[in-house]
Amino acid sequence: MELIYTARFLRSFKKLPPLVSDDCLNAIALFEKGRRKELKFHKLHEKFKDMHSFSANFSYRIVIKIEKKIAYFMDVGSHTIYE
Repeated sequence: MELIYTARFLRSFKKLPPLVSDDCLNAIALFEKGRRKELKFHKLHEKFKDMHSFSANFSYRIVIKIEKKIAYFMDVGSHTIYE
């Protein structure tokens, strides 16, 4: 699966504390390996109904949009990214 990082994702990622960014990189590596169950991968609802999310750590989430064989990384942050 091809991974594409949006500008919004990269801006949000740069603002993360170093330990959280390491957790995100580890989660992305697990996603690439197809280990979605470990990441609590799930479909979102309402205004995010065409997106999915998975856990980077206990507090931070990564939001992605999957189209065909491409995963667009849309945003990363705490639960406030859903607002």
